[in-house]
Amino acid sequence: MGIKAAMSKISQRRALLLAAIVPALLVTGCSAGNNTQAMKGAASPGTPTDMDSMSPEETDTSPDATDTASPTDTAGGGGQAQTTVQGFFSALKSGNVDQVVSSFSDDAVAAVDGQATAEGSQAIRTLFQKQLQGNGMKQATHTIDESRTAGDADAIVRSTSKQGSDNYRELFVLTKDGEDWKISQFMNNKAS
Repeated sequence: MGIKAAMSKISQRRALLLAAIVPALLVTGCSAGNNTQAMKGAASPGTPTDMDSMSPEETDTSPDATDTASPTDTAGGGGQAQTTVQGFFSALKSGNVDQVVSSFSDDAVAAVDGQATAEGSQAIRTLFQKQLQGNGMKQATHTIDESRTAGDADAIVRSTSKQGSDNYRELFVLTKDGEDWKISQFMNNKAS
């Protein structure tokens, strides 16, 4: 299999993962705290039609599998992914844009409430430079609500934050990059 075909297969698997997990997490996040309002601007992705891109043998369903997800999956990769998100929040609080950007993969996408979607390292740098001007994040508080792995190379982390009188919800999709976890997708919005 060539590099292009392998990358295409990885992209298809990531799309299937997001199509399956993100709507469920958004509903869970929206219903937390008896808030049943749908996440503003969120839409369920279309149903993928190329189902052979994720064959059953690619998913370990044995009882000994260490990647089984639970809301507090902190012993395996979910805990390591959670550490990456905590590092991201620490970098925000300290105003360290370089550390914020290094938390993301090179091809990451960040959708921050009220801002244009940022794709790639430079766009993410520009986005967070604007976000950190005056650094109102120093007093922000962040709570990891859920951390779980999705296979060997993907993880989902859901959190809530308080900045002044505003409450936010965050959703992170992380991908393994060598031995490190990197944020590949980030989305937040203001909770109503």
